[in-house]
Amino acid sequence: MGERSNGSPSSTRAEEIRQLLADEIVRGRLPPGLPLEEIELARKFGVSRTPVREAIRQLEATGLAEARPRRGAVVAGVTRERLEEMFLVMLELEALCARGAARSMTPDERTARQSR
Repeated sequence: MGERSNGSPSSTRAEEIRQLLADEIVRGRLPPGLPLEEIELARKFGVSRTPVREAIRQLEATGLAEARPRRGAVVAGVTRERLEEMFLVMLELEALCARGAARSMTPDERTARQSR
């Protein structure tokens, strides 16, 4: 689960890039300490640096990347324990969001959902 996009194409693309990079980090394809070069990543994903920069900020907020002042960001060293904690937090947040969505459903939406 990520932050909601404000609807702009660059925000949507930033979320996609964040998800792809997070997956590569979690799977070990991007090792700890690897610099996250904005220009290189923008070229790889075929976008400007803006959505890449936003994706990196999101990775920093989740602990998958570390900011280095005046030198960019690097892939964070994530231990197995830290990764398990992160997934546990995501699980709880997703459950909270699902409860909120269920509570805000109209009777018509609930009926339509049950008939599926």
